[in-house]
Amino acid sequence: MCGDIITPRQQTVCPGCVNIFQVIKSPKCLKCGKPIEQEEQEYCFDCTKSTFHYNRGFALWIYDEKVKKSIANFKFHHRREYSKYYIQEILHYYRQEIIKVSPEVLVPVPLHKSKLKERGFNQAYLLARGISKSVGIPVVENYLLRSHKTKAQKRLNDRERANNLQGAFTVNPAYSFASYSKVMLVDDIYTTGSTIDACAQVLLQTGVTEVDFFSLTIGKGF
Repeated sequence: MCGDIITPRQQTVCPGCVNIFQVIKSPKCLKCGKPIEQEEQEYCFDCTKSTFHYNRGFALWIYDEKVKKSIANFKFHHRREYSKYYIQEILHYYRQEIIKVSPEVLVPVPLHKSKLKERGFNQAYLLARGISKSVGIPVVENYLLRSHKTKAQKRLNDRERANNLQGAFTVNPAYSFASYSKVMLVDDIYTTGSTIDACAQVLLQTGVTEVDFFSLTIGKGF
């Protein structure tokens, strides 16, 4: 995380970086998994005001400045090795939960081909692949395609986010024969849920009956 040399080599982070990210604890939103202030709320602000197509979501860390910096280095500064630590922590806290949900496949949220070429990897796929190797649930890398390039969601309001993602995702024709009923989407960041829900809507329209998601990080629900 910080770039210091660590020993022994088997470790993934130095003592100073252990536990710097906030693991999400109860109370959580019953829909998306965001942390909420009081258990009596049941749902976060976004899930109270909006209707989402996915079934339920899970996330590991609160999306704060420390996590934001780490993920930016991971994605934009070619620190692919960070995924080893991310996956280690996902499995430590959520391995049994993912197995309990029992999706038939893990589907990473896709990048547009131009962004994939520029970055060299899809961060969501790296996370999904790591989870898959441990829990034995197959990952289908190109099940969903991003059919056109979209603007960065963080700069848009709710209405603009929805319009930005209109028609952005399609099911790969190569998998038109597939008959999955239960799918878990995997991504690195969940804020308002627009991206995950756009993916879920497409999957449900093509015969999937239940879509859950796992995100490495998520915003607060209050």
